[in-house]
Amino acid sequence: MSTSDYSHPREGGVILGERAPAGETPAPAGDAEGGGPRRLRLGATARDRVADVLRDEIMTGRFGPGKRIDLDETAAWLGTSRTPVREACLTLQFEGLVQVAPRSGVTVVGLRQRDVEDNFALAAQLAGSAAAWAAERISEPDLAEVRRLADGVRVAVESGGDLKTANFLFHRAINRASDSVRLIALIRQTGRIIPWSFFDMVPEQVGCALREHDDIVDALSARNAARARRVSEEHVVSAGRLLVARMFGPQPVDGAGPTPGTSAAG
Repeated sequence: MSTSDYSHPREGGVILGERAPAGETPAPAGDAEGGGPRRLRLGATARDRVADVLRDEIMTGRFGPGKRIDLDETAAWLGTSRTPVREACLTLQFEGLVQVAPRSGVTVVGLRQRDVEDNFALAAQLAGSAAAWAAERISEPDLAEVRRLADGVRVAVESGGDLKTANFLFHRAINRASDSVRLIALIRQTGRIIPWSFFDMVPEQVGCALREHDDIVDALSARNAARARRVSEEHVVSAGRLLVARMFGPQPVDGAGPTPGTSAAG
């Protein structure tokens, strides 16, 4: 199966496996005012491709709250026309990430800590459901493919290869094995605000991911839906805690503050 089989105009989330690994990976992040045009991923509409990049810039904090997004400068940066940038900003306004006003233009709203925590809590439940259903429904050939893709993640880590794509393919195979179109659509929607550059932001998650992937594969192999759900939820929750700490600073250890996935654990 080639990576071209995985393109989709609205996929998002390296952790959830519902974002295309794109034939053209975005170039290193830069400022919209400089650095030359940034490449957009292949597939989808121009609006969605632009929204992908702007969403990731906001999610990683490179475009912070209050930043103005100039349509012409952004179009030049992304090597596109003004229209898809304007349409992308309207999409991001619907998602609550920017505010579009007739006179003041486009201003980044950004994300609160609670927004990120809530998203990972929801993502954990969806990933858990996908893994649980996959444990019940996965075929032997698909299980063999999941094992192969888990090995691919390990090889990518050890060789310095394309970890993002390897991780995406592993999780997407599990999602597909759930045999639920509706669930996959919900995962795709929720995954949009998990940055594609997650592993760049939180490199310490890499070692944890390998161990947790092994646990997920073991649960699928045993056809243990309850365990598959639990370890998959924990996998997303742990990733969320690391990202929240990176974006908003170290979190309380006394239980005073909310943590991603608390609703999933309940």
